[in-house]
Amino acid sequence: MKQSKSQFFSKTSDDFASISMPQSTPKRVSKKVKQLKRTPLDCDALWGWQTEDVASAVDWNTLQKAFDALVAPSLWADKLKYQKLVQALPLRASGSKTPLFDLLGRTAVKKPEEMSESPHFAVSSAIALQESPGKGRGWFATKTIEAGTLVLVERPLVALLDVEWRDEPWADCSSADTAALGMELAKSFSRSLASLLEQFHPKEPTSISSADSEDEDIEALTAMEDAVASSWKQIDLSESAKRRLQDVVRLNSLGFYTNSEQLCHHCNFLPLTGSGVFALASGFNHSCEPSVQRFSIGDLTAFVTNQKLEAGTELHITYIESEMLRAPKSLRSQSLNRDFTCSCPPCGLDDPPELKTGRRTFMRVDAPVQAKLSLLPPEERVETIAAALQGQMDDEEDAEEEPPEVDEEDAGEATKGAEKSEKNTVLLGKDAQELRVAQAMALMQLGRWEEALQTWRQLAAFACHHCPPYDEALAVFATQAALCALEMKADASQYVKSAIESHRMAFGFDCFRWRYQREVEESSVSAGVKESFLSHGRFVDLDPLELG
Repeated sequence: MKQSKSQFFSKTSDDFASISMPQSTPKRVSKKVKQLKRTPLDCDALWGWQTEDVASAVDWNTLQKAFDALVAPSLWADKLKYQKLVQALPLRASGSKTPLFDLLGRTAVKKPEEMSESPHFAVSSAIALQESPGKGRGWFATKTIEAGTLVLVERPLVALLDVEWRDEPWADCSSADTAALGMELAKSFSRSLASLLEQFHPKEPTSISSADSEDEDIEALTAMEDAVASSWKQIDLSESAKRRLQDVVRLNSLGFYTNSEQLCHHCNFLPLTGSGVFALASGFNHSCEPSVQRFSIGDLTAFVTNQKLEAGTELHITYIESEMLRAPKSLRSQSLNRDFTCSCPPCGLDDPPELKTGRRTFMRVDAPVQAKLSLLPPEERVETIAAALQGQMDDEEDAEEEPPEVDEEDAGEATKGAEKSEKNTVLLGKDAQELRVAQAMALMQLGRWEEALQTWRQLAAFACHHCPPYDEALAVFATQAALCALEMKADASQYVKSAIESHRMAFGFDCFRWRYQREVEESSVSAGVKESFLSHGRFVDLDPLELG
């Protein structure tokens, strides 16, 4: 029985829309607060390597072998803890041994022989922390840096895997991740950590409109607040200082996600997702036109330039998803949710008039929506997504209406602000991309290779035109396009070349075949096509490849 589109998408005015899902049974909230075992962090003992070429200095072979060994057992993710992850993934590199406090402009108090056994970071000598007008600290280029340059690999000071707090009774609260990380900071608190965090923003406790909704479980919110308060109870600090440190976590934490751009991420690497507070990476300020992007292998997080930077230029990352960077300014600000107003060039422009007047309906394609779409037979999934891309969210749409023709270079052009239907339904570029990915995968399941290929090309066109340079998703789209071309017995060399080149620029070193072997193995193409692709995927030269 065919389900109506309204069973997948609901509408809400002037805000994100979300799928209507059955209410889950609330978790029973225990009144007893767990007592945390404290393990103070000695920041004076932290050190790393400073080097001219980070990509060459890091021992990637050892890291890759260690990662493969970690995820090889069938139940590797069962009861995985952050400390096990740290022990399993060593950061080995070479260069000039530098205490963390020296790099931060502070005086190291420990002798080299008193430092920790393992390095905490590898950082380029071509960048330096300096004062950034109106922003506090910032990373600046001290000489010309080319695009695709790895400038930092760092392990967080304090971190936690998401799986470690998912069973808490307050796990469904919208601020659960930062609350859990704040409790971990309390567990790791030491005087040297307090000294290091003195330089972090904010200098005083701040208040931001809470992301917690009035619809959230008050009992769960109360339990979370009690747990946070209990974790800081034994720390000898004023209440104001404790609030400030919790704000430091909220405003400086970064998530780490292994192979997050890949289609196989959720089923293979999701348990490695977490968040942390980084000593050096916290110095990257935000821009809606970022010059640096990041990726992670476990908790080890690397930062790579996506454009050429001259000496004196500040390096920026984005604090929001790259697909949101061309959304209306009001929604970028909502997604940012920080205690500052972004002053980058795009934020100096007003939203288009059509997005500033009238009542708007935003359609959101979140994880529950994608999960329900995945349950549909492929043919019906393709039809449902085609209708959704036209903004058809209710039962009154014309079932025979054909989807609009989309030029590859202009695919998603309306999503600079958003895609709109005649009913004033707005589909943001990020959500349109999510739908097209699901559509392309369904087409591949049906063996409709040419249509799938064109959809992957549309996805790549949007990423090229509306995401930062060398967006990590380009390697995914080019890889899948190559697989479709091979199934069609067509020339796939241009797609393979694009996949390898974009991956090399996005990740700063040659690791395409290692990172993408599982992505290819779990694709819907035939075994012969997979073997053909992988037999050539190890090459890193960019000469045309003869495949198929």
